[in-house]
Amino acid sequence: MTVIDLGELRDEPGWEEAPPPRAPRAVGRPLRVALALALVVATVAGAAPAPQRDTLVVPAGAGAEAFLHGDRLYVVDRAEGETAGTAEVLAYALPGRPPVAGRPLAPLWRALLATTARIWQARSGPGVVLFGVVGDQDSGETVALDAATGGVRWRQPGHAWWEPGGALLLQTVGDNGGTVRSVDPASGRALWSTRTPREGALYDLRNGLVDRIAVIAERGRVEVRDARSGELLHARDLGMGELSGRAQLAVAHGLLLVGQVKRGLMTAYGLDGLRQRWETSLPAVAHVEDCGAVICVNRENGGFSVLDPATGAVRWTGGQWAGVLDERDGRLLAIEPGPLGQRFVLLDAATGRVVAELGTWQLIWGQDKDRPLVVRPAAAGSGLTVAELDAAAGEARVLDVLRDAMADCRRGADAVVCRLRAGGFGVWHYPG
Repeated sequence: MTVIDLGELRDEPGWEEAPPPRAPRAVGRPLRVALALALVVATVAGAAPAPQRDTLVVPAGAGAEAFLHGDRLYVVDRAEGETAGTAEVLAYALPGRPPVAGRPLAPLWRALLATTARIWQARSGPGVVLFGVVGDQDSGETVALDAATGGVRWRQPGHAWWEPGGALLLQTVGDNGGTVRSVDPASGRALWSTRTPREGALYDLRNGLVDRIAVIAERGRVEVRDARSGELLHARDLGMGELSGRAQLAVAHGLLLVGQVKRGLMTAYGLDGLRQRWETSLPAVAHVEDCGAVICVNRENGGFSVLDPATGAVRWTGGQWAGVLDERDGRLLAIEPGPLGQRFVLLDAATGRVVAELGTWQLIWGQDKDRPLVVRPAAAGSGLTVAELDAAAGEARVLDVLRDAMADCRRGADAVVCRLRAGGFGVWHYPG
C-alpha cells in the first residue's frame, strides 16, 4: 500500500528501514512518522531474558550507519584521508561465531562513494547490493554495487522498490512531475518507464510483490499498468482534476481509494476497470493503509477508523492509533505514539476492543514485517532488551538482552545490529 497526499490538486512503498529526513510522499508507509520516539525503561510481565550471547563487534565512527541483509553486514562511514563528500562502504560476511579474541573481523571489500548526503538503506540480491541515498530533492538516488567486489555497477536518481525475483522499480518525484521505471538490477538498464505527477505512483501488492501500478496522469486520467511489463491495463477519467481542495489517495485490496477531505467522502474504484465500487462518509482523512482483512484510516483529528473493503461500511472508530504492523486471526497489532515511546496493543478487528497490552517499546527496522522486533532499555544494568511482538500469542516474547547496546538498532533475518556504548556496532544472532 502506498499513500499520496495531493495537497492542492494541480495539473510505495519502500524498504522496511528507517526513513530518510525527507522521504518521498509515495514511498514508505504513513506509520513511519510515529516511529522515531525515545525508549523507556519497563519490564515484560511473565517473560525472562535469555542468557547473554556472544557479540560480534565491528569498529565504526560516531556518524556511521549499519545495515543487515542476508549474511552480510554493511557499514557506511566517513572515508578517512579522502576529500570531503566521500563515504566509505565496508561489507562484512557474518560468521557463525565471533572471531578469535585479538583478531578483528576483516571486511570483504571497501568501496568509496562520492556523496555529501546520507546513505539510509541497503538491500542485497543476486549479484548486487543497492544503497538508497537521500538527495536535496524528494527523489534521492540509488547506487548499485557489485556484491562480490564493491565496484559501482550503476547509479541513478530515484528511490527503489526491489523484490528479488520480482521487479526493481525506481521512482522519482518533484514539483514538475516524475517517473516510475522498471530497471534491470545488474546493469541499471530501463525496461520500461512512465511519467507520473509530482506526487508519484501507487503500488498494488499481491502475495508481497508489486502486481500493478496506478498513476494519476494529466487532467485527472487514471492509468493502471502491469508492474512487470509496463503494459497499460486500464485507463479512465475519474475527474481527479475536478476535486476541490486536498485529497488522499491509496491502493488497498485491489481498490483505488480516494479520500476527499473537504467533502468528507471516501470513494473506492476497482483497479480492474476503474469502476466505482462504493462511497462512504469519512471526514478529515489523513492516510489509508491495508490492514489485512480490513482497511485502516487515520483521521486528521487523530481518530482511527476501520472499514469493510467490500462495502466501505465503517466497522468502528476510536483510539489514537498511528498505524497497524500486523493482522492475525482477526486481531490488529497497533501502535499508539507517546512522549516516551510507542505503546503496542492487540485490537479486535471487528470491534476495536483492546485484547492485549504488549507494553511500550521501540520498533527495530528490518525487512521481515511478519516478525516485528522491538527494543527498550534493560531493566537491570546496561544494554537493551529485544523482544518479538507475537500477534498470535498476544505477547511480547523476550529474545535476548543485548549487553552494552545503546541505540540505532536494525535487524536482519536472524540478527540485530546496534550501536555500542564503547563505540562501533555489535551484532547479535537470535533464535529463528
